[in-house]
Amino acid sequence: MRSNNRSEVPASLYLNAVRNNEGCPLIVRSDCGTENGTLAGMQCYFRQNGNDQFAGSNAHKYGTSPANQRIESWWSHFRRARSGWWIDFFKDMVAYAILELGNVLHMECLWFCFEPVLSQELEDIKLHWNTHRIRHTRNYGTVSGVPDVMFFLPQQFGAVDCKRMVSMQKIEEMEQHLPAHYDLESETSENYREYFNYVIENESLYLPNNAAEAFELYQKLIGFACPVD
Repeated sequence: MRSNNRSEVPASLYLNAVRNNEGCPLIVRSDCGTENGTLAGMQCYFRQNGNDQFAGSNAHKYGTSPANQRIESWWSHFRRARSGWWIDFFKDMVAYAILELGNVLHMECLWFCFEPVLSQELEDIKLHWNTHRIRHTRNYGTVSGVPDVMFFLPQQFGAVDCKRMVSMQKIEEMEQHLPAHYDLESETSENYREYFNYVIENESLYLPNNAAEAFELYQKLIGFACPVD
């Protein structure tokens, strides 16, 4: 996903999770951003016939992000450990006029070159987090253990199943409210991808495996698109 500021993006991710798990959570909590409105509506719709205290409109709760100390602590760790490096890296590209934020060619090329590297890094971070051991802390009443083990063997940790079944009919009904994936923006991006792949094939270039290779490919593709006399 290239943006999380459009309400259909988190709604689509939520709906995919509901479909894959054949059910929705007992309750969903999100911050007050307008991008979460569609997701909130879907969650309340799925829970409209529930008979518990979190049924219907109570199935979604808005709250401020700083109030969630656990996730804020994780984001702070993530920023220090890795994402801060990427932020500074792209800022340097702008500072040295290698990247122009208002230039469509530059932005499409940036996404084309760095998206695979960033995606793989996020997968590595997810694997590391899900296989590390969480220590017990008194402050938050944290359940200790390995996330993957706790997820697949919840009965060993006294967990309660908070999933509520959702019919495929309701899921498909909500999917109709999401805009078509094929729009002008995606068509433009696809045209750029076709061009970049054409250049790579004809110039015997290679897709990147790390940040350095992505940076080198970005400069080469921009150079072919905008040759200097």
